[in-house]
Amino acid sequence: MLHASPVAPLSPLRKRLASFDHAYRIALLLRRDTGVPHYVVRGLGPIQPYKVTMRPPEWPDRWLAMVA
Repeated sequence: MLHASPVAPLSPLRKRLASFDHAYRIALLLRRDTGVPHYVVRGLGPIQPYKVTMRPPEWPDRWLAMVA
């Protein structure tokens, strides 16, 4: 079975879905729906460079935005 290389170029759709703007929009929607602050943090890999979470990151250098 062949696996995609983690350094392979991302498709245009994947680039858009993995963007900071998309993560921030998701955080805004989740904040509106749940009433709980959400954070956009830096991910650890090229496939998921940004993550949305309800918990502040343990490492402040990964914290990019807070939607309160």
